Amino acid sequence: MNHNTKIPQPDDFLELLKRDKIVSDHILNNSRSMISVITRDYIYEKVNATFCVAHLGMPESIIGKSLGDIWGYEIFRDKIKHNLDKCFSGETVKYVEAFSTPQSGKRFYEVIFRPFPAVSGEITHLLAETFDVTDLKLTEQIAAEKEDEFKRFETNLPIGFLRCLPDGRILLANKAIMIILDCRGQISLCGTNLRKYYTEESLFDLHVSQLMDGKPKSFGRVPLKTCRENEIVCRISAFMFLDQSDKPSYIDFSFEDSSREMMLENKLLQAQKLETIGALAGGIAHDFNNILTTISGYAELLKDDLPDPLQSSQKIARILMAVSKARSLTNQILTFSRQMEQEKVTVSVSKVLKETLGFLKDSVPPDVIIKRNIWSGKIKVFADPTQLFRVFLNLMTNALQSMEETGGNLSVELKQVNGKNLKDILDKDILADEYALVTFRDTGKGMDPSVLRRIFEPFYTTREVGKGTGLGLSVVHGIVSEMGGDILVSSEKNKGSVFYVYLPVTLEDRTAISDLQVTKKKILFVIGNRHEAGILSLALESSGYIIATASDRKTLVREMSDGEDLPDLILYMSDAEQIKTNDLIEVIAETNIEIPVIAISDTGQELIEEKSLPSGLIKQHLIKPVSLKEIRNAIQLSLI
Repeated sequence: MNHNTKIPQPDDFLELLKRDKIVSDHILNNSRSMISVITRDYIYEKVNATFCVAHLGMPESIIGKSLGDIWGYEIFRDKIKHNLDKCFSGETVKYVEAFSTPQSGKRFYEVIFRPFPAVSGEITHLLAETFDVTDLKLTEQIAAEKEDEFKRFETNLPIGFLRCLPDGRILLANKAIMIILDCRGQISLCGTNLRKYYTEESLFDLHVSQLMDGKPKSFGRVPLKTCRENEIVCRISAFMFLDQSDKPSYIDFSFEDSSREMMLENKLLQAQKLETIGALAGGIAHDFNNILTTISGYAELLKDDLPDPLQSSQKIARILMAVSKARSLTNQILTFSRQMEQEKVTVSVSKVLKETLGFLKDSVPPDVIIKRNIWSGKIKVFADPTQLFRVFLNLMTNALQSMEETGGNLSVELKQVNGKNLKDILDKDILADEYALVTFRDTGKGMDPSVLRRIFEPFYTTREVGKGTGLGLSVVHGIVSEMGGDILVSSEKNKGSVFYVYLPVTLEDRTAISDLQVTKKKILFVIGNRHEAGILSLALESSGYIIATASDRKTLVREMSDGEDLPDLILYMSDAEQIKTNDLIEVIAETNIEIPVIAISDTGQELIEEKSLPSGLIKQHLIKPVSLKEIRNAIQLSLI
């Protein structure tokens, strides 16, 4: 034992304990946290100065009161009591909650309850520490909001973001890149190698080598493969992150789908190309028509000068027939170049569409199924009914021809769409309020991009020599454009094609200005195909003519024998099955009535019986396809 050590006396112990209490009270009262001791009865037994300041009171005004008195009974019941009970069971409890104090108002606090056992081990008290963590909480909220904002920014932008290792293994990918690359879920992209989505894998290696300097790069438009092996072109930018030793760590890529951009560029180039071709073709067609006019004029004069009228007339008639066919061809070119004015009236789209479907019914291959979904509402457009019929006929005929060998389905749909929703699709500044959208979808051969770019060019055709003029789709394009509409097409090789025809809807019944001058003339229509005749009848009735029809000899005789209501003109379709040319000539001869006749025949069809040609019976001969304007002009010339 060290004899120099002083043995503490009882008064010294009391002084030591007193000094420790002063020190502990000083620490508690100078703490920035609210500290309190709580009994099992939820009564405050001790509180520090910070607690008193927060509640604007003195220790004696708080000690001895319950937590319900201080914090409010609802808050005590809902937010505090269950945590106190857990602590009294021997568990240290820690949680964050929002409370209101008289000093600070509503703040966020981190609360810690620690069990405070007695000497016996029974938990009779607990120590509560309450830290103001409002600033930290607000910082966390701001950070979370920024993170959510960035996620929305990253997710909602149509730009794909992707992170991969320098060897191409994909680590992260956002939603947009999944959509761009046509992937069904992130699992189908993450873990795979970006290199395989390049159409040329060596191009990926080239991009990586260019990124090694750690500077951002833009690689322009790059052809890629989607998850479904389709090709897509994307504008790509990238940045390689280098670690502290300048070694490649990872690469961040951005992908922007350039498909629409390229489509608009191609559409503009195609429009400029078609405009140039149209101007050239239109000029040639006009000049060619002038030459044809000279040929037909001199042929007519020659017919009067040559001896042996019958034989000469037959030869000259063949010359005139060839001129008619050539004029029909030049008119198609003028229609494409939009230099052939259409005679327009208000017409029901669904009616013309149904007549076209009926016209094609007998020519549909047995292994082709036509599905129709034609809206029953009244959708009217301002158009030449015969030309609109021609548009639908050409598109459906092409679709059927593409399925000749394999069979398939042709879906025809008509609906009305709001013009405001078409601004991006049609790329126009001025749009109609409503559009009729007619969709033709086939499962035929389809077209590759090189063909798709040229389908509206005149004389371009993929069919065998002699099986098409290559004017069908170019004329369709001209007719639709003349109506103020648009025609779009998408196609995939061996999967089929879809043609979308947009036509501006008219909300009022209108007729061409020249129609106002039409006097009520009766036309006897000797019909061939009833659906084609239905379209022509609709066109002529819309122009103000009175139409009567005859499909057999008996009806023809009755119409020609009605002395009070004789027709002013006969419109004869040369494909009429029950009324041949001989029948027509005989009936006219028997009634002894001089009525002008206009004949309409197919392009490849010989003109009617040759003996009718020199008789002067046929005043006008039109070659299909004919327009309302051509028919009206022929009628007016024949009635002079």
